[in-house]
Amino acid sequence: MRNIFTVILAAIAVMMMTVACGSKEKVTDSVSEDVEEQNTLLAKALSVGNLKDASEMADSMSLFVDDLTPDQTVQVLMAFLTVHNEAVAKKDSRRDLETLRKYVDVYDIALSANPNDTRAAFAKVRKINPTINFDSIATSFREKLTQYDAIQDGSLVASEPTPADTVATDTVQPSSEQELPLELRPAE
Repeated sequence: MRNIFTVILAAIAVMMMTVACGSKEKVTDSVSEDVEEQNTLLAKALSVGNLKDASEMADSMSLFVDDLTPDQTVQVLMAFLTVHNEAVAKKDSRRDLETLRKYVDVYDIALSANPNDTRAAFAKVRKINPTINFDSIATSFREKLTQYDAIQDGSLVASEPTPADTVATDTVQPSSEQELPLELRPAE
């Protein structure tokens, strides 16, 4: 009985190792194929104007920023920019803030993973549409996020209000040390 139990455990261990080792290559290929398919669907959704699907595709693709080509990264950033513009137009601040964070995250990861090729892809887009500057957009989004975070944690405080001209000022002068009784004066 002990021998059978040992054989069964060994067989299970061998099967688990076989499955684990064999599936690594398939997962990587599967991720690449999924990203390519999503890229195609994202382009189609953006061209048709289906922002709901475009947003979902960009969110999904942003999970694999390291696996994206620079052109795919640009497409994801453009999708986030479009979603941001729609959220601003609809005054949906929650969606806008989420999109700003996603844009900045994808931008930062893409530039840290592949700075030269990503900047080259940015330059290609800039030649087509000179109004799109990914660097300045990321800087602007970072500033907005910093302001929002400062408001949320209370570190952004309004300046002291200036007293109005009609408010009476206190004319009573504070007491000086000489007026205090000897017992209440600080020791020198």
